[in-house]
Amino acid sequence: MINRERIFQICLILLLYFVIPGTSQAEMKMGIVNLDRLFKEIPIYRDSQSKIKKQFDPRAKKLASLEKEWNSLNDKYLKNEKIMASNEKEKLVKKIQKVEKDFRSKQEKFNKELQKVQGQELSRIRNIVETTIKKYAEKNNFDIIIRADGTTLYAKSYIDITQAIISELQ
Repeated sequence: MINRERIFQICLILLLYFVIPGTSQAEMKMGIVNLDRLFKEIPIYRDSQSKIKKQFDPRAKKLASLEKEWNSLNDKYLKNEKIMASNEKEKLVKKIQKVEKDFRSKQEKFNKELQKVQGQELSRIRNIVETTIKKYAEKNNFDIIIRADGTTLYAKSYIDITQAIISELQ
């Protein structure tokens, strides 16, 4: 099922093609960009992911080790709780709680920092991609470039009929 936004965009393109003076006589040059594929294949994205992995891998390994320790302590408690003295149980429970608290705290901090760095990198790469698309469109005289999902990435100014529609609706 096609969503309403997509239908609106298709109707807008058809409207532009048939209604705006000059566009029906001249060919409209349109391009489509699959950003998912583009991001998977461009070197700056792969390099960025590699850089992030290299930056965060040591901490991820420490977290995995801490989680393993926590699981091991839990297993030890579950296997031995019936034969342990109450003071031993208490001591082990406190140690389990301490390791769990440490793990959860470090995991939360790790996830926040990772998301922040990933967001910054993605934003940086998006800016580069958007600038490149705009330059390519202008250099090759495209009227409009659309994402494969229907979102407009670039459009010449005469294609934006927002003000005309606003005027019609007033």
